[in-house]
Amino acid sequence: MTSLSVRVLGVTAAAALVTTALTAPSVAGVSPTRHHDPVEPTVVASGLNSPRHLTVASNGDLYVAEAGTGGDDCVVLGDEGEPVFGDDGALLPCGSWDPDEHPDWGEIRLGDTGSITKVSRRGHQQRVVTGLPSIDLGGGEGTGPSDVAVKGNRLMITVGMGAPPEAREMMVALFDDDTYEGFATVQEARLRGKHHVTLREVADLAQFETDVNPHPDMLDTNPNAIAKDGNGWLLTDAGGNSVIRLSKHGNLSTVAVPPGGMAEAPPFLELPPGTMIPFEPVPTAAERGKDGAVYVSLLTGFPFPVGGSSIWRIAKDGSMTEWATGLTNVTDLTWANGKLYAVQLANNGLLSGDMTGSLVRVRKGSDTHTVIADGLFAPYGVAVHRNSAYVTTGTGLFGGGEVLKIDLRRRH
Repeated sequence: MTSLSVRVLGVTAAAALVTTALTAPSVAGVSPTRHHDPVEPTVVASGLNSPRHLTVASNGDLYVAEAGTGGDDCVVLGDEGEPVFGDDGALLPCGSWDPDEHPDWGEIRLGDTGSITKVSRRGHQQRVVTGLPSIDLGGGEGTGPSDVAVKGNRLMITVGMGAPPEAREMMVALFDDDTYEGFATVQEARLRGKHHVTLREVADLAQFETDVNPHPDMLDTNPNAIAKDGNGWLLTDAGGNSVIRLSKHGNLSTVAVPPGGMAEAPPFLELPPGTMIPFEPVPTAAERGKDGAVYVSLLTGFPFPVGGSSIWRIAKDGSMTEWATGLTNVTDLTWANGKLYAVQLANNGLLSGDMTGSLVRVRKGSDTHTVIADGLFAPYGVAVHRNSAYVTTGTGLFGGGEVLKIDLRRRH
């Protein structure tokens, strides 16, 4: 049987890093932004399971992607990221091994707890799509539904994975459950009445990564954001490091592969002081501006440098330029009223142990930006409707995620 790649353990390690950040004490850092009077957000949704991106329908209804809580199917991963089997040939039960004896082992839990929550313009909160695949990587961090776009009664949903394409087939085979075939795909959900939903797969990002592999360093896929783009859709694959377009006929094509960069190695790697190491771009969101160009936000990979994130502009001819710099761990962006807003997951970087983030208004050509709302706990997605921004917070929390409403009128 094909083994899970070491990349899966890398994802687990990254999740553990974020989990540590959720509980570790804050340390001082640099936030290259300009502060004015703070805006006090109001909570419009709560009790969410690791909320990620969100969107606002034309009538003001919100739709939020919840990555979920994993489930009851559990896999112990060995030193090389492969499933561990017991003497009886069955999967080794989770919790039955000694972490002191196997410090490099880990566990993932899978299930169908991913969902889409609707928050009506009148404030009613309800999960309208359920049963989507979800992975719990431990410590409250997981992956699953990552974003949702809406057109009429149709929802377009990206489902993440964060592993090589072959890992999906392994999950399906290990548990004989075709639910897991939904990982690394775009799903279309049609809402018919209050309680009837039909789902169908419209794009397979794992197969696209296998066939095309736009960023050729390794095979990995983790579909993240989706945004309407004319008759099609713009996607970001945070694992494949690519921006992709999905046509109305279901065809996928590469738009661009943003460049990575170099950052100083953190001290715990015990490299000579000043040693520079490469980081991957990790695109998290893409949206077309009124000028016809595509704007892309970068989280950046390890070591998640403070001030190392940027917004890239992809012109119609495919050329890329850095539109704004000086941001940190950006997970989402959106255009509204001629202004570009972005979410910083961790102002002081994911290695700081401080998961305090912010919503900022990005200034073209600048490395300093205006803080709209600060002190947000693990914020992730942003959407704007009229004079309000909506931001998901508590990503990585099971049952503790929220959507905050932020008045933009005081900040213009």
